[in-house]
Amino acid sequence: MLTSQRLLIVFIDNSSTLPQKKRPKYTPPCKRRKLAANGRKCVYLVPQDRVWKDEWFHIKFEENERNCAHKELLVLDLNGTLVWRGPRKKNKSRDGYPRPFLNEFLKFAVDNFAVMVWSSAQPASIADMLNKMLSPYHKQFIRVWDRRFCDIEGEYFAKSRTVKDLERIFNGFSLADSPNFNVYGTYNGYTGMCSDAKGKWTIENTVIVDDSASKTALQKDNHIFISPFKDPLRTNPDGSPADNQLLKLKEYLEGYTAHKEQYPALLDYLKTHPWLEFCNSVQVHSE
Repeated sequence: MLTSQRLLIVFIDNSSTLPQKKRPKYTPPCKRRKLAANGRKCVYLVPQDRVWKDEWFHIKFEENERNCAHKELLVLDLNGTLVWRGPRKKNKSRDGYPRPFLNEFLKFAVDNFAVMVWSSAQPASIADMLNKMLSPYHKQFIRVWDRRFCDIEGEYFAKSRTVKDLERIFNGFSLADSPNFNVYGTYNGYTGMCSDAKGKWTIENTVIVDDSASKTALQKDNHIFISPFKDPLRTNPDGSPADNQLLKLKEYLEGYTAHKEQYPALLDYLKTHPWLEFCNSVQVHSE
């Protein structure tokens, strides 16, 4: 005799007794920046420069560019290239060290090129580096461009990837064209360029010196890659500075200024005399 069997399945809802994962509490960007300012771990930059009012006016960069007789433009990065800035310290100013032979290099640079600084740092940080480590040569620069002039892939106050597109220099890009022109809430018409000099600088007569290949990826032929300056206290056994990159760069550019008539443009010199080959093969000594 066949008997039917039935299977009884009982579902017990014990979800209320299981530990629940808490959804991370949303922290708005303004609060994240406050956390960063208090020393808490945060991916956002510290907007310590909210009161920045474009003090570049006091140095008359626009006038320098208008009166500049040089036909070649040297674009210089700051942190990691010309100087080293240590990490932020609570209630203390950041340590800073000029790269060895910086003054010697800057004197040569302003005597032979139009010189501008382009850094992805915030403007007040740039002003601090210029005043403390590049004075008095920075007063002869034709422009100082900060983070607002970069192409930023992400938020301005985040550790976003930044790109320095030299076409912005060639095409007359000004601060008014930047989506971040008023990020500090103090925009007063500062342009960051001399309108009279529009078209003076071209891809043929411009070189950028930077320790980042990604930031200069759009114009690789115009980029002189200088090794990052990370250890300002390192010395040779005889006590001399171990880092001589700026001496090598000075000698490399002297090769152009001494034989300028042989090259139709600065870019031709860069292509026929690769910087990395020169840097790896030449030994230089300070005078």
